[in-house]
Amino acid sequence: MSETNQSQDFRVPASQDFNTDSFAGSMQQVLQDNIGKYVIVEFFMGTDTLQQKEGYLYDVAAQYIVIFDDINLQYVVCDVFSIKFVTFLLPNYRPGQVPALLEALENARQNIPSETTTAAPGITPAQAAFAHATRSRRR
Repeated sequence: MSETNQSQDFRVPASQDFNTDSFAGSMQQVLQDNIGKYVIVEFFMGTDTLQQKEGYLYDVAAQYIVIFDDINLQYVVCDVFSIKFVTFLLPNYRPGQVPALLEALENARQNIPSETTTAAPGITPAQAAFAHATRSRRR
């Protein structure tokens, strides 16, 4: 591995290996094993405030983590010692999405009769599911 991790102009020191006896079961080890995943990290600030940051886990060091915020295209360096909670999202999910709804839409798309899919090219799966549901109600 190179001496530094870098993405265009953003650079961090070389990664440390947390798969050692002294870091076994540590927050750093868990985070390092999940680099690249989308996370929601909650930090304890002061005496009674939680601050939330989210994005892709970019790097983990002994005293900080780096999160890439893909919405604002920025890197956020965070103190590892104030982390209280880390939520790992399933691949392709983001906060606010309802997995059951997405699954239902996908199932509806797969169960649409072939005449609907061929008769309306360019239609989205949600539009096709709606058309199928309204047609089924009329019968």
